[in-house]
Amino acid sequence: MFDAREALVREKFAAFKCIIPVVSGKGGVGKSMISTALSLALAKERKTGLLDLDFWGATAHILLNIDNQFPEEEHGILPEKVGGVKFMSVAYYTQGNPLPIRGMEYTDAFLELAAVTRWDDTECLVIDMPPGMADPFLDLLKYVKNGNFLVITTPSKLSINIVSKTLEILKEQNLKIYGLVENMRSPEDHSKRINNLAKSYDVPYLGYIPLYQNLDVQLEDLKDFLSTDFFLRVKKIAAELKA
Repeated sequence: MFDAREALVREKFAAFKCIIPVVSGKGGVGKSMISTALSLALAKERKTGLLDLDFWGATAHILLNIDNQFPEEEHGILPEKVGGVKFMSVAYYTQGNPLPIRGMEYTDAFLELAAVTRWDDTECLVIDMPPGMADPFLDLLKYVKNGNFLVITTPSKLSINIVSKTLEILKEQNLKIYGLVENMRSPEDHSKRINNLAKSYDVPYLGYIPLYQNLDVQLEDLKDFLSTDFFLRVKKIAAELKA
C-alpha cells in the first residue's frame, strides 16, 4: 500500500548536511546522555537538532529538563529549542507512559513522528537510537541514507562482546562510522581493549569518558551540566566529528 509519508520522510532526512545516529548494542551504556551532550556541543557552531527515537525508554527530554507538554503546531510540529538544540521526542506522544509496540506498529509511529516534524533550516541532526539492531535500526537504514554512525560502549566484557557485533553489522552494510566511544571507564582501568577493538574493525577510536559517580546531581540544571567534565569530553568528541 502506498504511503505518502515515506517519500516525505526520505526528503526531510536527505536535507540535513549531517545525520549522526548514536547507537549501542545494549542498553545502559550512557548513549542518551552522550547523544544529548553531543547535540548541545554541536549547537555551539551549527544549527543542530536532536531526535529521540527510543520509543521504549526515551530519556533525552529528562536530561534537557523538558516536560511532556506537546510542542507548538504550525503546518507540522515545531521542535522545542533548548540550549540552542531543536528537540523532538516520542515522549511528547506517550506522556511518559509505556509504548508496547513492535514491527509495523513501530514503523508507523516512526513515519508519523518523522513526517510531521518541521526541522526547517537545521543542518545537523543527532538521533538517539534505541539499543540493538532490530526494527528501529532497520527503519533508519531504509529511510536515512546519509547517516554517519557513532557507536557507544562501556569497558565491560558483555558490552564489548555486543558492540563487536554492532560494528560487524555496520561494516557489512557498508555504513559510514564516525567512530567508537568508550564510556564509563573506571579510574583504575588503563586497558586498551576498546582501542584495540576499534582497530580490529578499522574504525576510529574517539576516546574514553570516565565513570562519574556524582554526575546525576549535575543534571538538574542545564547550565551545571554544560560545565561538567563529562560534557567537556563529549565536546572534544564533537570537534573530532566536524573534522
